[in-house]
Amino acid sequence: MIKYNGKMWEGAVFDLDGTILDSMWIWESVDGRFLTRHGLPIEESYLKALTNMNFPQAAAYTKKRYAMEESEAAIMEEWFALARGMYEREIGLKPHAAEYLEYLHRVGVKIAAATSSEPVLFEAALKHNGIYDYFHAFALSSETPHGKDTPEVYCLAADRLGTKPGSCIVFEDILKGIQNAREAGFYTVAMEDASAAEEMEQIRAAADVYITDYREMKEIEK
Repeated sequence: MIKYNGKMWEGAVFDLDGTILDSMWIWESVDGRFLTRHGLPIEESYLKALTNMNFPQAAAYTKKRYAMEESEAAIMEEWFALARGMYEREIGLKPHAAEYLEYLHRVGVKIAAATSSEPVLFEAALKHNGIYDYFHAFALSSETPHGKDTPEVYCLAADRLGTKPGSCIVFEDILKGIQNAREAGFYTVAMEDASAAEEMEQIRAAADVYITDYREMKEIEK
């Protein structure tokens, strides 16, 4: 367990893309290449709409928005094919993420991931960076009806750790996720990511703690 804000915490639930993995830049590339392949315009409104969606939701949205003939499964497989090699070889970690995970593991905090990604992608990145074995459980937003539009995936992750929201910390980089997790009773830590720059001030206001580097967590431990 670990002590923050005068309270002991049993579990830590991490988003992956943009929070543990420095990977959001990949999706700008993947989305751009996908749209270009299909002769479709690269629209900022489309890219922003995908932010809170899991892959099945994003595929359904893409198919409907662009009246695509391809099945949702085929759309997802094309995304995975474009991204897989980068997840296996190119993705690094957010500043001092590995050291912080090792520390939590050492002091007995149970660690889970709550992610909109899929195992075919994130497992390779976690293993490549040597941090896969720190995770006790994984919860996918595709396992829940509403993705990260509700706190369900964070609650699922906590449940798989055998903990409750009130004894767990959620680490996220997106505003909607932070708001939902906090409303469900989690202590929330926002990790800065360039992809969420437009909402930075809202994220700061919504989270219990805002960090740019995991070393900063040591400064608030008490």
